[in-house]
Amino acid sequence: MWFRFMMLVFVLNGLCPFGLRILAALGLAAGYTALYLVFWYLAGGLFMFGLYLRDGNRPARSDLLVGIGLGFFSTCGQTCMGLALSKGIPGNIVYPVTLAGGLFLVVLIAILVFRERVGPAGIAGIVLGIIAIALLGLT
Repeated sequence: MWFRFMMLVFVLNGLCPFGLRILAALGLAAGYTALYLVFWYLAGGLFMFGLYLRDGNRPARSDLLVGIGLGFFSTCGQTCMGLALSKGIPGNIVYPVTLAGGLFLVVLIAILVFRERVGPAGIAGIVLGIIAIALLGLT
């Protein structure tokens, strides 16, 4: 069951930023970014709440805290992205900077906080991520 949900997340992952780009292209980002994000995250929260109700489980406190934290920081990032697009910064600048920042933070926290060792496969993944982000900026 969770595999299906993870595949759904994989498929839907880029839809929120894509919607922000559409708002910017239509000249609506300045006025509607906040409303768009409220409904986007409300829909996701209600979906997860429905899953908990369907299974008859109550969410654990740790699940709620992690979900609230992830939602908060994700909302902050998406809001900043929407504001940047609404100010006229081109998407080929906004998206690579956003993606590179996320990649940099994840690698930095993994190494410094969790003391993870980055092996050859990890280094290859980081390099491929940087190449992909650079190629995204060329379009």
